Amino acid sequence: MIRIRRQPPTLLALFITRPRLALTLAVAAAGLLATGLAFAHAREFDVKGGELRPALDAYIAQSGVQLIYKMEDVKDLSTRGIKGKVAADAALDRLLDGTRLRVRRGQDGAMVLIAPARSPAAARSEPPPRVE
Repeated sequence: MIRIRRQPPTLLALFITRPRLALTLAVAAAGLLATGLAFAHAREFDVKGGELRPALDAYIAQSGVQLIYKMEDVKDLSTRGIKGKVAADAALDRLLDGTRLRVRRGQDGAMVLIAPARSPAAARSEPPPRVE
């Protein structure tokens, strides 16, 4: 008895035999490329300085970037704002300048603001919470 072992399809074979899959892969690749270009492409920003939360919301509206953050992480933080033609990632870095927040970029293009944990020394220097 002769056994024929089936070889996995090559990428070229997928494009020839499965046009829907090929189209899906092409669209996904184009989306990833466009997301990468959006970060590098300079655009006009006019985000006022002051409280950080409204500034981040204005940044999201002007950049079209998906940005995720916790309300408690941006509470009581401020920014100098940004005005001018700048790449989206550079604009966000400028908005966050002087804050403890850092940006983590996901593979899907979304960005998440991360507040690093405070050091034990910093936590000890803060007054204990009042209990009434």
